[in-house]
Amino acid sequence: MYDKLLIATVLFIFGILLAWFSSYAQFFWEWAKNNRLLLTLICATPASLCFVYGVGHAYEFFHNGWGPRFYTFALSFIIMPFLFYYFMNERFFTLKNIISTLLAFLIIWTQMKFK
Repeated sequence: MYDKLLIATVLFIFGILLAWFSSYAQFFWEWAKNNRLLLTLICATPASLCFVYGVGHAYEFFHNGWGPRFYTFALSFIIMPFLFYYFMNERFFTLKNIISTLLAFLIIWTQMKFK
């Protein structure tokens, strides 16, 4: 039953990673700063395909359009703080981030529980 959600999750994670690196790598990687357009062209199609196919699988799991949207949002909010911390040395453990992450988990739980 959760196989569609698992596939969607993996695709969303790859899409989020590609989108994040295409946007933020310019701040910590000299090559990305000097080749923004090329990096965007390299990442855009694979990221879009991850999201398109991920939404397809997530829709089959949730049976509505809002489920995949909220799920992707919450998943990105769980993944991105670790990327910001690891690559940009931005603190994750602030009250704002902790509350927001807990809310992201609550969104995922709500979407899975009341699908």
